[in-house]
Amino acid sequence: MSDHSQISDYCRYFSLRQKVYLVNMSAERDRDLYESLSGVVTSSGMDSLELMITHGGHGTHDDEVGKATYKLTSEALGGGIQVLADLTGIVADNIFQFRMHGTLELFQRRSDSRVDLSTPIFQLRRNFRLELFKKEWKRVMDHLSNNNALPGLVLKETMVNLSAGGIGLTVEASNRPTSLSMFFIALDEGLPVCALAETAWEQKVEDGLRCGFRFIHILKADQERINNYVSELVRKSGGTPLDYKRNWVLVDQMVADARKPR
Repeated sequence: MSDHSQISDYCRYFSLRQKVYLVNMSAERDRDLYESLSGVVTSSGMDSLELMITHGGHGTHDDEVGKATYKLTSEALGGGIQVLADLTGIVADNIFQFRMHGTLELFQRRSDSRVDLSTPIFQLRRNFRLELFKKEWKRVMDHLSNNNALPGLVLKETMVNLSAGGIGLTVEASNRPTSLSMFFIALDEGLPVCALAETAWEQKVEDGLRCGFRFIHILKADQERINNYVSELVRKSGGTPLDYKRNWVLVDQMVADARKPR
């Protein structure tokens, strides 16, 4: 279900402290890569919006002002909303200013298939800025593609909850995760998936701290790979897998784009 609204006053859909996910939609973006940020609304006008980005050192630079475009996805009116917005300013490293334009799309919120499973993983936790994590991710991916292995990388069998959108696991209460992590996840005999993730939520449980992480920097091919792996497990258990590409937070696409003839 979706609807489209050509409006000039977007602010009615964005309230103070509202959570917003940003998906890179810039014309010059790497089309093989899914990149996302998250933030909260600090002010809004008829076609303007100011967001406090969750992580400083986001890797977006002043020279991208006037060039970068994001899809802003949030919730309103009991469903999902998304609209394109051009980056018009960066204030104090973590405040993004936007001008919204075009169609505001309303859609039915959807989940992606997820399963509990035991698989080898490694979680790199550091108090790095996102910009540094992105550089390290690129170095790792270049190394994997050229050498098919990463020296010293030891994956540990771990019970996780996995989907194309993120991963959940339990850690020791004394080993609280940093706001950003790099995950290596073994799914089959191929190279491990490598993705950057932000800590989305934490919950105290009997045996430690249950944490959920949202993938914010991952190859689209690896999104697809995780989804195929998870979907097969869902089918084997008698369930029906969901199409993660209809979870609009996980794609750099608008509803109208998906409906265009190929």
